[in-house]
Amino acid sequence: MSAITVIHARAALLGREPVAADTVQVVGVDVQVEGLDAITGIGPIGKVKIPLKREEGKRYLDWSWEAVGNPDSTQTWTDDDAEVELQFYSSVTAPEAFFFRVTFSPVVWIRPSRPIPFDEVFSEWVEPLRRIVSLATGRKEKITYLAVRLADDGGSRLFQVFGTALQQAPYSSRGNDVLKVERSFLLSPEDMSLLDLLRRWQQLRGEHHPLLETYGSMMFAPEQHPRSRLLLLLQALEGMHGHENAAGFAERVTKHKERRESALAEAAETVSAGVLRFLKTHLSRRPPTGLQQVLGETLTAVPVDVTEDLGRSALVTEVMVDPRKPTNSYDALRLVRNDLAHGARGYDAQAVHDVAQLLDGVVRAHMLRILDCSEDAQRRDQERRRR
Repeated sequence: MSAITVIHARAALLGREPVAADTVQVVGVDVQVEGLDAITGIGPIGKVKIPLKREEGKRYLDWSWEAVGNPDSTQTWTDDDAEVELQFYSSVTAPEAFFFRVTFSPVVWIRPSRPIPFDEVFSEWVEPLRRIVSLATGRKEKITYLAVRLADDGGSRLFQVFGTALQQAPYSSRGNDVLKVERSFLLSPEDMSLLDLLRRWQQLRGEHHPLLETYGSMMFAPEQHPRSRLLLLLQALEGMHGHENAAGFAERVTKHKERRESALAEAAETVSAGVLRFLKTHLSRRPPTGLQQVLGETLTAVPVDVTEDLGRSALVTEVMVDPRKPTNSYDALRLVRNDLAHGARGYDAQAVHDVAQLLDGVVRAHMLRILDCSEDAQRRDQERRRR
């Protein structure tokens, strides 16, 4: 019986000359992502001149149309280890007597100070860029162009990169398309640094921040059923809360253990051996924590407090009359989470979806916060998600 081997390549490089896979060292990355033009704060055209009427004494068409480039639209950010530049490639139609057009395409250049492995291009630069742009636009943006420059005897060679999630279909910007996008933040010298955002994403990824490993990793997943989506969002908030309050919780654990040992020592003097064994087995070594507390702190820590909206939702309204008697909206959501996670009960999909939408805005606001985006950016994103 013959064996079958299946090989799944990470990507294919297309260039003028072949390159050995074990020698690939990247010295530059050229990448375009949908929505880049929407989040730049400076456009490539500074001013235009459009003739509106014939000047006195001139013949028809004895005039010119003019577009003046804006050098400030090229934005560059540097640190000790890399340079990142956002610029607009220009394209001009071939000379002819009947048609003339100039177009601009946004491209990000990434130039690390040292050659980096090919996998690092994706994990540290390209995917973070795509997710940051998507976070700003609120859409699932695609990589429309990617090329890498490989080290070659003191110089570099350019290779286009082809893969499953790479469109290789560069686009030119159109003003009407840009105006349709609601942006949480803009990239500009006065607003946000793209390199700072990328560095922050890399740092959070390196420390395994729960928001990046839950919500961040699912940003481009196919649309989920509201049940799965709600559970993921609650998990993301719990993980973030635990991560950011780890020091305080560790102190609580220490005090709880001390109190537990003291209580067991006192009980040993008065209860039977069987009862003492029961207490040792079932008295937790960690202090109690709950989703109710997590929601109370995370939902009120963002610019737009959605607690009232949550209380008015059909899902919470239904659960508030439950025989288990939840004390508030957060407690009601705790019961919903337990029911869904353990399969004890189901809920109307639309009602679950509406609550998930509220929580999605909260999680996204926290994502922007941990990326050091402004409170205004967080608020804009939440308000966009509530519409």
